[in-house]
Amino acid sequence: MSQQRREKFYTVSARVVFSTIVVVLILGLLLGLSAVINRGPVLPLLGVLGTATTAYTTPTTVAIYTPTTTAMPIIVSIGCSANSGFKCQGSTFNYTTGNLTVALSQDTGYNWTAVTVRFVTFGTVYSHGVPELQWSPPQAVNVTGGLKSNVTKYVNIPITSGPVAVGTNITGSIWAKYQLQVGEQVSYANMSSAVIVVRSG
Repeated sequence: MSQQRREKFYTVSARVVFSTIVVVLILGLLLGLSAVINRGPVLPLLGVLGTATTAYTTPTTVAIYTPTTTAMPIIVSIGCSANSGFKCQGSTFNYTTGNLTVALSQDTGYNWTAVTVRFVTFGTVYSHGVPELQWSPPQAVNVTGGLKSNVTKYVNIPITSGPVAVGTNITGSIWAKYQLQVGEQVSYANMSSAVIVVRSG
């Protein structure tokens, strides 16, 4: 092959290679541009889009009130002095309800039936030695099963119909209305004297 032909061959080959590279680059650019136009902007695979918002819940506040002065405790003093033949013990008084709880017993040697117990305050009017008062609930309490001789029973006796104010002194007696046999004569007994004092400490 002559020198002139060789130079022409290399020139044509170089042009073909160069043209091919240019065509590939142009096609690559056109395809990339087409992809961008059709898909829109390429978003990152990771990360948070938009503005993050934090949910906030208003906390529940609990108001704690501390008194400026210390309140004195409320003290209830009870004195229950049983009369002969009776017992009065374990006394408690609820000044918010006005109920006196007491353990009562009688040792007369007889079993009492149809027993009703009540508190008789000092100054109550008596008739023939018996207090003129209602002997039915809620002023009085029916003792279930009666009071057998030498058997103790706890009884809740209403002293007042509501709360008792601090500084109150209550004096009176615990009385019982009973029968020895059902249907027989009704009897009354002053079982004990009682003093209740409600005061602040």
